Amino acid sequence: MKKEQMISAHMELNQDFLLDYQYYVQRASQETLVFIHAHSVDRRMWEPQIDHFASRYSILCYDLRGYGKSSMPLEGQPFLHAEDLRALLEHLNIETAHLIGLSLGSFVALDFWVLYPEYVQSVTVASGAIPDPKPDVPTPLVTDVPRFKQEWFERLLEGCGEDRNGYQHRLLTMIGDWKVWQSTHREPDCILGKTLLPKLTAMQDPGPVCVVNGAKDFPGAHHSADRLLECMPHAICVNLPEAGHFSNMEAPYEFNAALQAFLDKGEDHNDSKPDSTRL
Repeated sequence: MKKEQMISAHMELNQDFLLDYQYYVQRASQETLVFIHAHSVDRRMWEPQIDHFASRYSILCYDLRGYGKSSMPLEGQPFLHAEDLRALLEHLNIETAHLIGLSLGSFVALDFWVLYPEYVQSVTVASGAIPDPKPDVPTPLVTDVPRFKQEWFERLLEGCGEDRNGYQHRLLTMIGDWKVWQSTHREPDCILGKTLLPKLTAMQDPGPVCVVNGAKDFPGAHHSADRLLECMPHAICVNLPEAGHFSNMEAPYEFNAALQAFLDKGEDHNDSKPDSTRL
């Protein structure tokens, strides 16, 4: 199969905000993969996955509100990334999808799952799952944006693997294009946060879920993933020994193979033994 059509456009939200997206329509498949990017980057982080999966599935990649080419939020106006995603799926007439998120994208994918399970065929999360509580004391706003970006990039690399394929340059490019709105403004609530875990625990018949861990990722990301595995004992857990926080970019072949194996198994994951399966 080949990529049949690529739609690059934006969708208007409430006449105030635009969500920018690319939708690769594979007419030979009835399944859609939705890739949700991490904080400080944009949908370009998923290029290795688009190249691999667009021959078999329809692919939706988009920039979250506040990132990439999408509109910036407004201070004092809370919203949910999950609600934005629901509006985008409805706009494109996508009835069900497999969700794949990394870091912030994982939080968004899980939020969407608990709020709109009827849309979700499976969930794959990487580099975190259950977010930490917001700090009681707000972080000071950033004033020196160039310096902040460089320091942010250097801190990210502390939780990443070796640069075997040039991913660090691509990562730095995206951070360079990042508007840093979230650190120069008081960001409104945009994920479920502390209410996510109780909603996950209350799910009556959770579908297939896969957790991807990069062995070199930050301890906080591993702890976040472990919290999800504790409440989802049927989950598949994949460990990538040479990858860190941006596992899909650092080890794309291994990441793609693990995701493909999970998608191929489909509903069989619900028949797993109580302990999380390790691939």
